[in-house]
Amino acid sequence: MPQRTQRNRVPRTTMWDRGIHVKSLIGQPELMKELNRARALDILLEERVISRPQLAKRTGLSRATIAILIDELLRAGLVRERGLGDSRGGRPPVMIEFNPHAALALGARLRDHRWGIVLTDLDAEVVRHLETPLSDLSPATAVAALQAGVAQITQGIDRSRLLPAIGLGTPGLVDMAAGVVKTAVDVGWVDVPIRAMAEEALGMGVYVANRSKVGALAELWCGREQNVQNLLYISIGTGIAAGVVIQGQLYMGVNSSAGELGHVTILPDGPLCACGNRGCLQALASGPAIANRARAQLRGGPESLLLELAEGHPERIMAETVFAAAEQGDEAARHVVDDTAIYLGIAIANLVNLFNPALIVLGGPVGQNGQVLLEPLRAEVQRRAMAYPLSAARIVNSTLGPDAGAIGAAVLVLQHASELLFARN
Repeated sequence: MPQRTQRNRVPRTTMWDRGIHVKSLIGQPELMKELNRARALDILLEERVISRPQLAKRTGLSRATIAILIDELLRAGLVRERGLGDSRGGRPPVMIEFNPHAALALGARLRDHRWGIVLTDLDAEVVRHLETPLSDLSPATAVAALQAGVAQITQGIDRSRLLPAIGLGTPGLVDMAAGVVKTAVDVGWVDVPIRAMAEEALGMGVYVANRSKVGALAELWCGREQNVQNLLYISIGTGIAAGVVIQGQLYMGVNSSAGELGHVTILPDGPLCACGNRGCLQALASGPAIANRARAQLRGGPESLLLELAEGHPERIMAETVFAAAEQGDEAARHVVDDTAIYLGIAIANLVNLFNPALIVLGGPVGQNGQVLLEPLRAEVQRRAMAYPLSAARIVNSTLGPDAGAIGAAVLVLQHASELLFARN
């Protein structure tokens, strides 16, 4: 994973984002204290090094309140004193430095019959990672494998450093408030209470979101572009879905089902999709759809490198096979790539016009490896999107690799770091 020179400076979720306002805090000193602490931590996370007087000015809190909060943070190990700062007359101030190694967060994403699990620090930098396979895709098996994987990845870790929660990125439509996977065709799940199951097995809190949404969080915190607060993350694998970040916040929709890009209709009379509709983007540009079109190209078509790369077995052709053949100039593979670029380009041009993002990131097992797809895709979006919103947008492949979804799942925990850190103490 590429090293970052600085953390992406974006706001974390605080009580303001959960609908807690000043009036509701009257007579609730503990909630007010938590809010002040979260506000101070946000600024420390952004500035990294700051003096007490500067922090008081930035937060609008009194110096006495800041002194109490800093003492708490020092005891928790979240900050440390780092010498004296510059003086503008009088005694130089003691500088306070944020310590990202004070605690660790767990995140896991489910894809391709396996959990990818990571431990990160408070900056979402990966400390450990692990792949845990599933013997089958039943919810009970998935939770048992997750339990075993968490036990393995946290072995030897001081439990006092571990935030008492885990983030999960799952396939399908997820009711985040209830922690229920409403439907996930990939794994055959319907109304699976994954949060309750995982909490019982792990003995810690659980946050659940669609794996594409957590992929967007990973790009927001750790992606190649720093300080981007309006972005779209498009995961392309067995399905297609998008995570939408607006002003540094993940957009969920009314019942947390926003971003089902794979089920946008591209061809009204196109191939049947698993959702029951025809011509969905997922039925045209997902990994299986790309592979199916490549196999169709082989039937009665000219000799192709595709068959050679699949060692003579058409059923072994995957999207990655198509990309590899296209990179070597294979005509059949190039035709499949160009068609895929058209279908994705139609969808992405609409997203550019609707959301006016600064960045569009292609991720997932297909998207992050589709370098050969990028140029024809950009050209198609150029043809179809409105010029003015497109002028502000860049389309890139993700550089976070296979850990992206698990990192984003850990960010679900990190967004609640303030309350979790002091809940554990």
